[in-house]
Amino acid sequence: MAKKSNKAREAKEVKGGKKAEPEKEVKEKVPKKEKRKVIEREKPKKAPAKKAKPEKVKAPAKKAEEKKKVTKKKAKEKAEPEKEVKEKVPKKEKEVEKVKKEKKIEKIKFHEKRDISDVLTLRKKKPRFVRQELPKLKRLKDKWRRPRGIDSKKQEGKRGKGKLPKIGYKKPTSVREIHPSGFYPVLVHNVKELELINPKEEAGIIARVIGRKKRNEIIKSANEMKITILNPRKGEI
Repeated sequence: MAKKSNKAREAKEVKGGKKAEPEKEVKEKVPKKEKRKVIEREKPKKAPAKKAKPEKVKAPAKKAEEKKKVTKKKAKEKAEPEKEVKEKVPKKEKEVEKVKKEKKIEKIKFHEKRDISDVLTLRKKKPRFVRQELPKLKRLKDKWRRPRGIDSKKQEGKRGKGKLPKIGYKKPTSVREIHPSGFYPVLVHNVKELELINPKEEAGIIARVIGRKKRNEIIKSANEMKITILNPRKGEI
């Protein structure tokens, strides 16, 4: 069966009665609030407008004046020689420098050895006092320690066990307390104590507490009296 055309259908509907109206689309009711939201979504978002920067107006006259000033400065620098820049030194540092310059070091003239060949003949030869069991034990150091054991043969003084230090090995008083230089040392604190020294046999040792000013005075007077000083400092010889 051939399909009927649209015109034939329309003719039948007119014969039968009223013309059939096309079906109307039913629109759903949307609340006002939701409508506003939908409209806002549909609107395209505009990009934020950039603030136009104010154009800087440069005065052409000022530029010319600045160039002239620069050229004048360069010409002056070439004409005048470069001046040395002096660094500012604080007052405290200047005072310290002055104090350092004022301090003088006196030189020691007499710092010699004395011939003590006559005195050395009075010295007795001492044996070497060895610690107990020093050759047997490797851990022991070569320092003298008195034997304290109950059964120690060295403490008893047995022959062949080594000698103990005794009062009989003492030096005579003329040789005792003598300095390697050959003089008897005397501690000195001032010029008055220096005057009591015998320059032929005794020599002075200046106390370490004494400062530069007083030390210079002692050295001066020692040089005049021809007294040797046994403890010279740096720059005094």
